Amino acid sequence: MTSLSKKYWEKDCDGYIKLLDNTDNYPSPYTQIIVPAILKILKKYTKVGDKVLDLGCGEGFLTRQISAQKRHTFGCDLSPEMINAAKNHSPKIDYWIQDIEKKDSNHKDKPKFKLVVSNLVFTYLKKIDITLNNVSQYLDSNGHLIIIIPHPCFYHQENYRWFMEQDNKPYQIGKYFEEKTYIKEIYNGVMTHYIHRTLQNYIDIFSKNKFSLVQFLEPQSKNNSTRVLAKASQIPNIAIFILKKTT
Repeated sequence: MTSLSKKYWEKDCDGYIKLLDNTDNYPSPYTQIIVPAILKILKKYTKVGDKVLDLGCGEGFLTRQISAQKRHTFGCDLSPEMINAAKNHSPKIDYWIQDIEKKDSNHKDKPKFKLVVSNLVFTYLKKIDITLNNVSQYLDSNGHLIIIIPHPCFYHQENYRWFMEQDNKPYQIGKYFEEKTYIKEIYNGVMTHYIHRTLQNYIDIFSKNKFSLVQFLEPQSKNNSTRVLAKASQIPNIAIFILKKTT
């Protein structure tokens, strides 16, 4: 059975690549909140030359940001089109094709990573247990897993349009405890899905798979140049889990 990730991302990857072609020049939560937060974490938990994996790297925008910090950077994604685009951008970065919701029987052929980063991917994953098992095989004994997701309290797909609206009307949190899958348009007909889970559910899943929560971050926007960023300076639209394997 085809996963939702393969159904949407392989179908619409061309549109998504075109969207990300303008990422450098657009003041979005991606560039103004996520990237600065990840680079700060990178400097705290790794040093120059350490191996870092971008899990679900897409066309490699974040992978290139990490590589620019002189880390030995790798990226993987389920879409051959995304990986080809990533390689075209940066041929020297090590990329491979992988569906991270399937057990990796070749994990022994991969290096051990000091840090695995998964940016805006886990809300697409149905089989998180398998993904975390793969990550556990990839990390070295002192490694960390960083998971970035849209904040499930304030930015899940039932109510994310609130961030796009012109006015500053009072925010409604919506049906937070109703865990379900949403199908949405993210850009000019590019469709994808989003699996909403509560924070408690995420933490329970991590614990069940022998990952302990080291830190939970809700980065704040310091740039108010767009409606989304202005609202994200008051209410978080991004949540970051810093996790470590338990023995």
